[in-house]
Amino acid sequence: MKKTSAFMAVVACAALALSGCGNSVSDDRAQAYASLSSMTNLEKDQVKDYKQRLTVAPDSAAIKSVLADAKAANDKVTSDNAEADKGVKEVEAAITGVKLVGTGDCADVTLVLNADKTWQISGENADQCFLPQDQKYWTIARYPDSGIPYFVQSDTKDSGIYGRTVSEIRLSEDKRTVKFVHGPEFYEFTITK
Repeated sequence: MKKTSAFMAVVACAALALSGCGNSVSDDRAQAYASLSSMTNLEKDQVKDYKQRLTVAPDSAAIKSVLADAKAANDKVTSDNAEADKGVKEVEAAITGVKLVGTGDCADVTLVLNADKTWQISGENADQCFLPQDQKYWTIARYPDSGIPYFVQSDTKDSGIYGRTVSEIRLSEDKRTVKFVHGPEFYEFTITK
């Protein structure tokens, strides 16, 4: 009877000890690789660096540390992208469906950017006071790796950032003027209702 109880106690202790072991280092590494591949906002070079660091990580704690670094970097890019997208929407909302009146040499020029993504320009020297006028549609977009909003003109409604004419667009802090910057040239307009 005592032998059976002692044996059962040893088996129970062994089972308890084994249940607390958790994943092996190779299991943790495999899970970390899988987690890393789901982090879609990291650049290819970053992913390569994190994979290399995971490969040489000596233990589960080091693997978790590398994975935490990767997650923090991915989360930062996600946050930055959300902020940049918010800026694009803010610019688009400020200039859509209102009259933009040229300043300086373009004082007699009026530009209207319609909600359907078409646009009209009128006034004396209109052809000299704005970007090329042979594209029918406009949008505000940004390059994936940049937070800067761009005014994009194209022949199609859904060109995104890859339209024919791309110019940086700057909305003043008070949201009363907008500047279209195309290389060394720029065109400034006052936003009116």
